Amino acid sequence: MEITPNENLYKEVLQTMSECVIIHKKPGRIIALNENVEKVLGIKSDLLTEANVSKLDYVKEDGSPLPYSELPGIITLEQGIPFHDYVLGVSDRNNGTKWLSITSKPLKLHKDGEQAALVSISDITKRKKMEQTIIQAKEAAEKANLTKSDFLSKMSHELRTPLNGILGFAQLLEIDETLNEEQQDFVQEILSGGKHLLSLINDILDLSRIETGQLKVSIEEVDLLTVINECIHIVQPLAMKKRITIHNQMDHSQTVTVLADPIRLKQILLNLLDNSIKYNREDGKVMIFSYMKQNEAVIHIADTGVGLSVEEYQKVFVPFYRIEGTQEEGTGIGLSLVKQLVQLMSGKISVASQKGIGSDFRFSLPLPHDLTTAMQWGEEVMDLPTKNPKSDHYGLLYVEDNESNLHLVKNILKSQPSYTILTARSGKEGLALARTEKVDLILLDLNLPDMHGYEVFDLIKQDENTKDIAIIAVSANAMPQDIQQTLGKGFDNYLTKPVNVKEFLTTIYETLTSTINQNIPEHKILSTGPNGEEAVSAKTLQLSMKDLKKLREKNYTAAIAMHYTGNNWARAQIEGLKTTFNKMGIRVVAVTDAELNWEKQVADIQKILAKKPDIIVSLPIDPLSTSGAFQTAAQSGVKLVFMDNTPYGLEAGKDYVSVVSADNYGNGSYAADIMAEKIGFKGKIGVIYYDADFFVTKQRLMAFEKTIRESYPDIQIVVRSGFTSPNDGKELADAMISQHLDLKGIFVVWDLVAEGAMASARALGKHDLVITTMDLSTNTAVEIAKDELIKGSGSQMPYHQGVAEAILAGYALLGKPAPAYVAVPALKVTKENLLEAWKLVYNQDPSELNGYLNILK
Repeated sequence: MEITPNENLYKEVLQTMSECVIIHKKPGRIIALNENVEKVLGIKSDLLTEANVSKLDYVKEDGSPLPYSELPGIITLEQGIPFHDYVLGVSDRNNGTKWLSITSKPLKLHKDGEQAALVSISDITKRKKMEQTIIQAKEAAEKANLTKSDFLSKMSHELRTPLNGILGFAQLLEIDETLNEEQQDFVQEILSGGKHLLSLINDILDLSRIETGQLKVSIEEVDLLTVINECIHIVQPLAMKKRITIHNQMDHSQTVTVLADPIRLKQILLNLLDNSIKYNREDGKVMIFSYMKQNEAVIHIADTGVGLSVEEYQKVFVPFYRIEGTQEEGTGIGLSLVKQLVQLMSGKISVASQKGIGSDFRFSLPLPHDLTTAMQWGEEVMDLPTKNPKSDHYGLLYVEDNESNLHLVKNILKSQPSYTILTARSGKEGLALARTEKVDLILLDLNLPDMHGYEVFDLIKQDENTKDIAIIAVSANAMPQDIQQTLGKGFDNYLTKPVNVKEFLTTIYETLTSTINQNIPEHKILSTGPNGEEAVSAKTLQLSMKDLKKLREKNYTAAIAMHYTGNNWARAQIEGLKTTFNKMGIRVVAVTDAELNWEKQVADIQKILAKKPDIIVSLPIDPLSTSGAFQTAAQSGVKLVFMDNTPYGLEAGKDYVSVVSADNYGNGSYAADIMAEKIGFKGKIGVIYYDADFFVTKQRLMAFEKTIRESYPDIQIVVRSGFTSPNDGKELADAMISQHLDLKGIFVVWDLVAEGAMASARALGKHDLVITTMDLSTNTAVEIAKDELIKGSGSQMPYHQGVAEAILAGYALLGKPAPAYVAVPALKVTKENLLEAWKLVYNQDPSELNGYLNILK
């Protein structure tokens, strides 16, 4: 017969395939489409008949016989049922079992419409052998692991028996008053060694129990602050020996409850605290802080110790790993055990560190679910005591076109007296209801008949009247990347269908009760407050929907009395304040600019007081000269929140709410690190500081000079000059550079003054001078982007500082206790992270950098 070009092409393609391809036809005819039949089935093409194929011995994957009539190709031919990657074996007495993967699909032949089956067969014997090898290796590893764990467990028990006698009798000797001083020292050595050995044995035993699944945790609601305080009390004597101060930065006015085993949680905290003291330097610090993140609490134990390299981040959690370059005693079991215990309690643990600077271990634990109503899918409702009083009422809107889903949600919420539910069957209808009805939260289906849920979300957020409504996406799509994309757009939460009723109610409650908080990094705070107060991270501040409702009902007003508004920092502060006040329903009645003149600031405050605001947020220019004006404001009942500085004579908690600043000490330290790196860790540098009694710049200067002095001994600060006006930078730098021709760098405590130093260096031809500074103006950012004179900065986060100040004002209006000193984390800014840093600093895309963006890409 004549072969068409297309048929010839098909035959050529079939011949290149590794599979055997055949057609089953009725009655019992088999046609081979390529030459792989003999290689795969062991039957020559001219002998490929039903009689020969049916003679082979077929087996299923479990080894049981498989009749010829149940072969995929036969079932497809007879019943039209397709198969994909059906695995079976063909027994061969000489060569063992050959394993095949079979795919078959119905095929209708064109000439007469006859039904057939197209079958492709692959030889997967090698794959099956590899799988079996892996399974055997896994089983062997598990068996070996169980044997090892069993051995460790038995050995631990055997060792504890004699240790009981050693420690017991040593304790009896300890209380024997007849022993002389030297003998008492001997006894203490025995006790110290015995206790260390007991701790080691306990850790080994716990590890072996975890590995064999024998260690169980008893999860219950635990007061985190109580356990932390207990642990601090236990390790305090050890810290005092090394002159290490422990700063508990937890908010003592709030109760944080976590789901954990109290004994194991204590074990985790003691281990981390012990390490943070053991591997610290003398006169060092240990900082403890925590904050809420969605449905978990995150706890940080940070220190100023030896630190870790990036390569050691994961190794420290491996059993028996010892930190390099340390002389401290230890076995390397502790952190491995901590990780296992955290994971047993459904948490995660990680570490961030820097050699010579310190380490920050953080772990998370789940928060208790709200048990207002417990409902299991397909089970009866169980009425439990509600935590929501009936006065806390929320309006919900469910946008969904499926009638069954609407009916389900209505029934779920029937048992919730705190919720009123509205429904809409299209995006357009949902938008109309959101604009006209009282809605606190929207449950938004993403696949609506008239528009996508993303479009509905965008329109809600663009509308001034609806932009603050919380929105939860509801979708049958459970792919992680889609959930992440949706949350990345700004949705408050995501629920997948079919809904888990308990999770559904919990998610709604959590979303409604946690709407304003700080989206800032988790870095430790090194600064202390103007009066030596311990810092509380701004990350811990939050206002719930309940708080917002109370604030909005009162129609409060606020005023912002700035020291100066002519730079990006001040504008970002004001934007953060205004945005957050708007969410709180607080109207801003005045924003003033004192133009760095204390007399004008006093006059500004007097004018503001005539408007009778409930809140004043301000940065006092001069602590002494402005004190009287702020004292008058406090006595008139105005709630005062300060930025960066406090007036003399005013007391936190009595005359003012709180003072908020950046971690200026941390920023000064970052500026020193950048300087050291860019000048090659040696040489002469100068410092330009603010010659005034100003808390913020004093901390920057102190941190920079101390870091250079203690961490970079080959760098010398040979000249220091103070400015009183932002315009002094060029004149001071001219004198420095002229007097010290070998000067390699200048640190300036304020970026506006640094621009003057930059102009001086260019005018004097000093193009290799390195300048580091504080903050991130447009000019500073462009200079860093171009990798010219200004190489980097320690930057504040003024927008988020403004958010924190507004939240603290809300605390005061609600009667909630507020920490005396709050700080946003320090931020190290170089060319490598400039774009990301700009977004954190100003809460906006770096469009002001214009054409220099392409330098960074």
